[in-house]
Amino acid sequence: MKHSRVALPEPSYLARIGEIAYTISSMEWTILGDLHRLVAALPDAFTLDRLEPEMTSGIATKIKAATTDMTDGPTKEYLVAVYLALYAAAAIRNDVLHARPATHPSNSQRLMRAETTNRRTTGARFWIDDEWFDEAIVKLNDLLTAINDRRPPFS
Repeated sequence: MKHSRVALPEPSYLARIGEIAYTISSMEWTILGDLHRLVAALPDAFTLDRLEPEMTSGIATKIKAATTDMTDGPTKEYLVAVYLALYAAAAIRNDVLHARPATHPSNSQRLMRAETTNRRTTGARFWIDDEWFDEAIVKLNDLLTAINDRRPPFS
C-alpha cells in the first residue's frame, strides 16, 4: 500500500475527514440512484449522465432548476429536500476540502479553514477539529433525515 509523503495527522482524524466525504457522496448517490425509478415524474433532461459528473453544489443547482418545471407532488417535494440538503452538504464538504494543514494549539496537525463569504475571505479562520466534525455530522444526519422523510417509497 502506498502512502503520502506529507506528514499526516493521526488515523482517527483522517477517518473523520473520510466520514464527511463518504457521507456526502452517499447523499449524492441517494438521488442519483433514484433517478431510474423516478424517471416518469422527471423532466427529460434530468438524467444520470448529466448529473453524475457534477460536484455537490452542481447537482443541487441542476435539481433546483428541474423542479421549476415540475408539478407539485411527492417527487417535487423530494427533489426540493435533496437540493436544499446538497447545498448545505456542499458547504461542509468545501470547508474540509479547502482547509489547509496547520499545527493546532494542542500541537496536533489539523486543518484550518479561512472563513469565506461570496468567494472572499473574511479574515476569520476556524479549525476543523473534533467539535467541528461533531457539528458537521449532526448537520449531515439532519439533512439525511430531511431527504429520507420525503423520499418516495420503493414500489
